[in-house]
Amino acid sequence: MAIRWTHVTVPVRNLDASILFFVDVCGLSIVRDRRLEGGGTVWLGPTPTTHAFPEFVVVLVKSDVAAPLDHFGFQCDSRQEVTAIAERANAEGNLVEGPTDAGGSVGYFAVVREPGGHLVEFTYGQPLLGLTSRLPNADAA
Repeated sequence: MAIRWTHVTVPVRNLDASILFFVDVCGLSIVRDRRLEGGGTVWLGPTPTTHAFPEFVVVLVKSDVAAPLDHFGFQCDSRQEVTAIAERANAEGNLVEGPTDAGGSVGYFAVVREPGGHLVEFTYGQPLLGLTSRLPNADAA
């Protein structure tokens, strides 16, 4: 049986404000708006190419936020992109940390608070490639 991770559902206080943040700042697109189908969620992911499915989506649902998740992570194409996001967040009063160069596997990062209260980390130099090869007994899987 092949199991793959497809989504995370996140409660947000103001659905429209959080959609705007994830589209405008994180570069995601609305890939399904279930409000148009009588539902209450909006699915966001990378803009899919023709006839392709997004590999992963964030599902936003309007609800009370009892406890925000720890953080989302987005990889940027350059340090300058991380810096620009941090500067914008700072001007809007949403910068939590950084930008900071932690080196190693952490890289250059900034942490921003989105309108729902969740933290979003933007990084450069924090690759996922090769992580499974570093796990104990990865070859046995």
